Amino acid sequence: MTNLEIIKASYAGGAAGNVPGLVADLAECGTWTEMAGAPYAGTYIGPDEVLEKIFAPMGGEWAPFACEPVDFYECGDTIIMTGWYFGRHKRTGKDFRVRVAHVWKLEGGKILSFEQFTDTKLIAEAMK
Repeated sequence: MTNLEIIKASYAGGAAGNVPGLVADLAECGTWTEMAGAPYAGTYIGPDEVLEKIFAPMGGEWAPFACEPVDFYECGDTIIMTGWYFGRHKRTGKDFRVRVAHVWKLEGGKILSFEQFTDTKLIAEAMK
């Protein structure tokens, strides 16, 4: 698979409810960075830590928390996705919709890093 196909498969897995599929191609030493101010902010290493620290709590707090990819840009081993996050917080019942950009870096068919860019304030407001 090409780098672009790997990343598109990750989003497709998430959209289909296959949460482990989101990180299936993340290298064991790959980094996943959620932006400062985001509900699960930090940098996590490897697929197990990403599932435990981000996607497990996310599933418990949101119904849904989803990503809608719109455009993909490929530059060598870097893929950039721009799109939308949307969701409803279970406790507050508040919805949000916000633009998002993800930067993925790959090597040898594995994801080496993921970094998120979004308006964390709009997500936080849905949690209040």
